[in-house]
Amino acid sequence: MIPFSRTLITFLQQIRRFMRQHEMLLGQEKVLVAVSGGIDSMALLDLMARLAPVMKLELAVAHFDHGLRGEESQEDAMFVVEQAKARGLKSYVGRGDIRKLASLQSLSIEETARKARYQFLSRVARKHAYDVVLTAHNANDNAETLLLNLLRGSGVSGLAGIPPVRPLVEEVVVCRPLLGTDRSEIEKYAEEVELKWREDATNASMKHTRNRVRHELLPLLTQYNPAILSTLNSTAEIMRGLDQYLSHSVDLSMRSVVLATTQEQVDLDINHLKHYLPAIQAEIVQRIVSKVFDIPPVSHGALERTLALIWKETGSKAELGGGLTALRDRERILIRCEPPPMLPVERGFAVGAAVQTELGVLNTELMERASVRFTRNSHVEFVDADKLPETLTLRTWREGDRFHPLGMTGEKKVSDFLVDSKVSLDKKREVLVVADGDTIIWVCGMRLDERYKVAPQTQRVLRMELRVSKPGKPADERKR
Repeated sequence: MIPFSRTLITFLQQIRRFMRQHEMLLGQEKVLVAVSGGIDSMALLDLMARLAPVMKLELAVAHFDHGLRGEESQEDAMFVVEQAKARGLKSYVGRGDIRKLASLQSLSIEETARKARYQFLSRVARKHAYDVVLTAHNANDNAETLLLNLLRGSGVSGLAGIPPVRPLVEEVVVCRPLLGTDRSEIEKYAEEVELKWREDATNASMKHTRNRVRHELLPLLTQYNPAILSTLNSTAEIMRGLDQYLSHSVDLSMRSVVLATTQEQVDLDINHLKHYLPAIQAEIVQRIVSKVFDIPPVSHGALERTLALIWKETGSKAELGGGLTALRDRERILIRCEPPPMLPVERGFAVGAAVQTELGVLNTELMERASVRFTRNSHVEFVDADKLPETLTLRTWREGDRFHPLGMTGEKKVSDFLVDSKVSLDKKREVLVVADGDTIIWVCGMRLDERYKVAPQTQRVLRMELRVSKPGKPADERKR
């Protein structure tokens, strides 16, 4: 390594002060340095290699090949591995077909690349027990991120820019030691220590919004404020403090508002959500969406469209972008990755036989009236077989279907019956019916048609049992 001049020692001290300020790397940690091969990450790697003996750090290098630039991407990976080897460090390389993933996930190339990169870093950190992952984000990146989020119309969390430290996975954090350093200082450092690095031609492409902010908007803003970089970073720091304050309030509020979360969906309680101030409502939605779906802050417009559902009728929808949809479902707002539409199911079967569909299997059996034993299981039903034709149909219900619900007088639309039974919009599309043409005999797992119930004069009975593909709590349990 080239020895440090007095200027470079001052630079290193500046980096260490920033690390101490944000409680990064207290010493003796296992550290994974994310290295793309560009000037920023190579400067970070060189700095950490110099600090490692002093701070007793165990360093390793991680590189993710996005596969976006063909042979150049492969050469980047080989370069990083060689640079790690030259410093006596382990290296881990991951690869992904980002264009294919972006198409499958309906996300931008940039967002898909970010998610894939952090997933790779998480896997390596967990598997090899690293405590900290370092990335080379700098003050310019922070300013660009703030401007991008401002242009997108995000809330407080978006204007807080890039956090110096954040959790990655359990017991692993991401730290950004260069976040207080502007790119010109990094370039000066690289020149003085004679660093080698790889140039990514796509960084100059004006197709990407971030590059246009970097090469056009920031230089333009400098004409109005020569210290715009420092101003934007100071603003991000102020907003980060506000963001932390809001986080505490929002965390308390979310306990009553968030009913359930999965990797695909968030359920929000409208009755609790609507009692908070609009700013808190927006932050609740923003934070839970970013956390569950692992995406950057959504736009202010998307938040407004989502919160407008509080005052709209059941079935109303709002698009958040990135494949996310918000849906009003009675007293809930469901935010989810929109699933592909389910194709209608329709299978004919002979009375007494079994029939299988994507949603479940229906077993039927003919028996004598004396053999019938009614149960509380709503997925088992008994029908007067004397009134049935030789073949029936198992299908998904359709708009316009009507039947005579058992125990009720008169006819009712199946759609209205499902609403009254409080079947969620998600589950409604999976409800099957047994039908004779347009005549509904059984809304499976829920209610028999009054006209087909077993009566004292019934001689033959058809026992029907539906075994659903995704078993859940029966929608209508009753004893007869």
